[in-house]
Amino acid sequence: MKKVFITLLMILCVSIPVWADVIPYKVSDIPVGTLGVYQPTTGLRVYVKPDSKSNVLFDKKWSYLTISSTNFVDNLFALLLTKKELAFIYATDIDEDFVQVIYDKKLKSNGWAYKEDDFQFLPWITFYNMYGRKYGLKLLKDSPVAVLNVHSRSDKESQIIGKLNRPKEIRFTTIQGNWALVTALNIDNTVCTGFIQWRGENGELYYFPAIK
Repeated sequence: MKKVFITLLMILCVSIPVWADVIPYKVSDIPVGTLGVYQPTTGLRVYVKPDSKSNVLFDKKWSYLTISSTNFVDNLFALLLTKKELAFIYATDIDEDFVQVIYDKKLKSNGWAYKEDDFQFLPWITFYNMYGRKYGLKLLKDSPVAVLNVHSRSDKESQIIGKLNRPKEIRFTTIQGNWALVTALNIDNTVCTGFIQWRGENGELYYFPAIK
């Protein structure tokens, strides 16, 4: 009976699709110096130069139903939610019709992808305004302790009026430079409203939209 159960469990595990979601978890997951994200459709072609006649560095197509079987998922995507058919790639520069993207996060390899319309490139502020307002923010692991402080204004010298304590929810309102105006519900059910530092001086990100 035990062998039959194990065999049945193995069959079920094989038949259930594995969703290869990619979500930033810690600060080092996001390359420093990114300007925002580029949203591909169901494929990506990356050129050496912002010119479609230049050499191709990377050329892949995918289906959201079978993307879990590919071997480039973890190194390519900034964010991938297969069930939502939502994908983004880190962007590091822009040209008139092209966006410089990181197509291999491990090797830090980048190149130029054609921008079919202006909405394919989302600067961080636009991305946070779209998805941070909808889903709220989450604190990335290994963020400095100082970014838990809630300030009265959008600068380090302003008064500290609260502190995030394992927040259940961080509602995002707006961005002012490297600071975000939020209302947070802490684990002890205390609520604090003020400014938190979402981005460091060198461009490192400490908070990310809690897309799910």
